[in-house]
Amino acid sequence: MRMIWLSALLFLAPSALAQLSDPTRPPAQMMAPDTGGVAAGPVEAGMQTVIVRRRGKSGAVINGQYVEVGSKLGDKRVTRISESEVVLNGAGGREVIRLIPSIEKTPVVKTAVQPVVRQRTTGISER
Repeated sequence: MRMIWLSALLFLAPSALAQLSDPTRPPAQMMAPDTGGVAAGPVEAGMQTVIVRRRGKSGAVINGQYVEVGSKLGDKRVTRISESEVVLNGAGGREVIRLIPSIEKTPVVKTAVQPVVRQRTTGISER
C-alpha cells in the first residue's frame, strides 16, 4: 500500500511543482513580446555600466550605446574611461559622465575621542 502512495506522489509531484511561480523569473512586463522594434521601456540617460580592461580598450554603455576610448558619442570623442567615470571632449568642451553622480568622496574628519565612563553595578564610576 505504501508503494502505491509513494508512486502516486512521485507521479503527481512534478505537475504540482510546475504550477509554482519561478522566483527568479523577470516581471511580466519585461517578458512582453517585441513591439515591432520599439524599445520596451525608456533607456535611462547617462552611463549604465563600465568595463575596465587591463589589456585592451576599456568600454562603457552610455545612453544604451557601447563606446570605447577613441570612439565618438554624438559630436564628442571618448578620451578616458575609468571605473567611475567617462571623459568626453568635443567642440563644446570637456564633459565628465559619472557612473554614480550623486556620491562624492570626502575625507574623514577625525574628532577627539572622549574617554568612556563605565559604571559598576555598585554605582561607583570608574575611568
